[in-house]
This record gives sequence, C-alpha cells and structure tokens, in this order.
Amino acid sequence: MRLALLGLVLLGVLTACDGQPAQSTAQPEASATASISTATPVPGQLPVPEPTVDAVPTDMPAVSNAITLTMWTTVWFSPTQDITSGQILAQQVDLFEADHPRVRLEFVLKEPYGKGGLLDFMSTAGAVVPGLLPDLIILDVDELGTAVQTGLVQPLDGLIPQDLVADLYPFAREAATFGGQLYGLQFQADLDHLVYNTGKMTSPPRSWSSILSGPGPYLFPAGGKAGLVNDAFLMQYLAVRDQSGVIGPDSPFLDADNLAKVLQFYQDARSSGIVPAKVVSYHTTDDVWNDYAVGQAALAQVSAHRYLLAMRQSPPSGGDLREGLSSSSVAPVAAVNGPAAPIGRGWVLVLVTSDPARQAAAVDWMVQLMNPATNAAWSEAADYLPTRVTTMAEWRPGESYSQFIRQQLQAARPRPQLADYTRVAAALQEAVIAVLNGTATPQDAASQAITGSQQ
Repeated sequence: MRLALLGLVLLGVLTACDGQPAQSTAQPEASATASISTATPVPGQLPVPEPTVDAVPTDMPAVSNAITLTMWTTVWFSPTQDITSGQILAQQVDLFEADHPRVRLEFVLKEPYGKGGLLDFMSTAGAVVPGLLPDLIILDVDELGTAVQTGLVQPLDGLIPQDLVADLYPFAREAATFGGQLYGLQFQADLDHLVYNTGKMTSPPRSWSSILSGPGPYLFPAGGKAGLVNDAFLMQYLAVRDQSGVIGPDSPFLDADNLAKVLQFYQDARSSGIVPAKVVSYHTTDDVWNDYAVGQAALAQVSAHRYLLAMRQSPPSGGDLREGLSSSSVAPVAAVNGPAAPIGRGWVLVLVTSDPARQAAAVDWMVQLMNPATNAAWSEAADYLPTRVTTMAEWRPGESYSQFIRQQLQAARPRPQLADYTRVAAALQEAVIAVLNGTATPQDAASQAITGSQQ
C-alpha cells in the first residue's frame, strides 16, 4: 500500500489550466515519503515525470497483469491516520490486497473542497490529461451532482449488488441517484437533531407552539455557511411545504406563502426572546454546541457528529451513550406541527474508471468498505453515522442513542437537487438575516428571496 502524490504531472496540469504553478494539497503523514519538484514548467506544456520503480516486498510473488487502483481521498479517510478509524481502514486495505493478489491500492490525498480539492482536481485533470484521473474518488454527496455533469464518473447500476443498494437508507440512495441511475455509495452520514437540558425542560418541544412557549434560549445556526442558508432553515421550510399541498412535478421549489410562514416563526421566536440575536453569528452546529455545552441554552440544534464527539470527550459511566452529558437528552427537530425530517449529509464512494477489469476490482473495494461490520466499526470510530439499515445492528448496539438515530436515518431526506441550488440558498440566507435583524417583514423577505433566486 502506498500513499502517492501526483508531483510534477499534476503540477503541469494546473499550470496548463491557469498559467500558475500549482502547489500540492496532499498532507501525507510522517511515515509517507514524497518529493515535489520546485521547477517552474513552461506554460502550456506538461512536464514528463521521471520513471519510478516501486519497491516489491521480497515475500511477495511476482504477478502478471497487476492492477494498481488509485483512490483520491482526503486525510480523514486515509489508512495512514494513526487513529482508530485510520487503523480500521488500513486493516481493510491489507485484507483486500490479500484477497486480490493482483491488485494494489494507492491513495492520493487531496483537500476536501475548493481550489485543488477533490472535485476541482478531478475536473481539471479530466479536461487536460484524462489519463491522470483516479479509479475511485470520495466526494461530499452535495458535490456528486456536479461530478455527474462532468461526465467523468460512472453509474453503478448493474455493478453493485442489488441487496446492498436496497439496504441503503432512502435518503442515501436518493442523494446519489441522477437521471434514474445510481452514481455513488454513501458510506457515512450526518444529520441534525435537538439536544436539550433536562434540568430546564421536562420534555422536548414537538412543534413551533411548544418552542415558543418553552423556557429558551433556543439556539440553531442561522448565520449561513459560505453564504448559503443552513439546514436548520431548510428543514423547517420543507416541513411547511410538505403540508401545504403545493408540491407537484411542475411546482417551483420556493413558495412565497410557505416561506413567509417559516420566517414569521423566526420573527416570533426572536421577538419573544426564545431565540437570541446571536444566532446570526452561528454558521455551523459546532458554533451552537460550544455555547450549549457551557449552559447558555435550554435547547439547541446540533449535528449527530458533534454530539458523538462530545460523548467521546465525556465518556459514559454506563452503557447509555447519553450519560456522558449529565442533564442532556436528544429529540427530533420540532417543526410547524411535528418533527421535521432531517437533511442527510455525508460522503460517497464514486467510480471513475471505465475500464472493465479495473471497475471490477474497484467495485469489490467499494463493497468491502460497505460491509456492515466494517462500516459500523469505521463509522463508530470516526463518530459518524452508517448509511445501511443492516449496519445499524452493528453500530453502538444496545445504546438508546442508536435507537433514536435509527429513526432519524429512516426519516431523513437528501438536500433538494436543484439546478440553481446555490442561488436559491443564497437568497434564502439573505431573507433569514433580514428577518432576524428586523430589517424586513417575513412577507417582504419571502418576496425578495423568490426574486433573488430567479436572478
């Protein structure tokens, strides 16, 4: 198993694209070795790498027609991590290579997002030197649609066992399906739920009215993430929209009346003091958790990942995970007349190679990572959620939190697949800020959001 950097070749790729020498974004562990040339290539020309010879262990028999599967990943999903999740992945690599003596796995580390990140680098390499593309890549599920549009990733229909596909929670299957075809296997997930202080609230809120009549403060991220509206608002809007009866194949995603209802709830909660002004400074659920954990709120919307991390930092004294935080419990996010469906997030395994032999080996590796026992062990070590129904039987068995999460995963939905999602989410964020800051009425903000989403 080798940790590889693309070195000169990838440097030339980005130079050809923007005329600037690129810097490697990989962050290998200390045990990995790599060299990066500092020579500046001639613009428009791809440097030719010097041939390299990989060392072959002396106890490894020579094989013909060997395949090296290249997987682009990021540091947190790497077998070089000297933590439990990395060790689990390294063990799986060893098992895979033992079962596939003609196949070796090679991991190339990239930044998760942005310039030089996984999606950006795949798009760049695919446009300039397709031969540099990996066989497999992991992507944020929210970027999978863009990857599909590039034409560089392969559908999985007919390649993945149908029983595995059917075992995925509906949100994970739907999020990776485009044009009726499955383009990824979501191997980990996250979602939001409520955490509340049982010393301040005897029971969690079930609706907007119970939130407004509760003790407060109620904290949730309202500041937007990278200028886009948070899942906290989307969950509330989708709950209202579901009950409105306006949903149809030709219905626009945004509806002024439904938007105004959610924004009115925000205004009511803000004016009553249940929601403090500082929620506009929370960009993530981590921001929310930091204040909830020090007693600044009775109720907060947090991510399952952040909650699990907190439980690990404050180990339970018994078998119940929630005992790690005294006087805290969890509940679904309360919406207009009942619980809101969580929005599932996560990362997917994506097939890039179109070569049949390499596809077969790559699919075997994907399926191995999705094995219930393996995926449960990795997800638990990484403090994320599984995406298969059968995996939940292996994930923190016997804990009440796992029972709660099982219900949340079943109810979860993917982020809306909108061609203009970025524009819509940016317009919604402007409306949220305007209402919470008191610079627009809910009706005016809703109207402005619809106008802004169409520009």
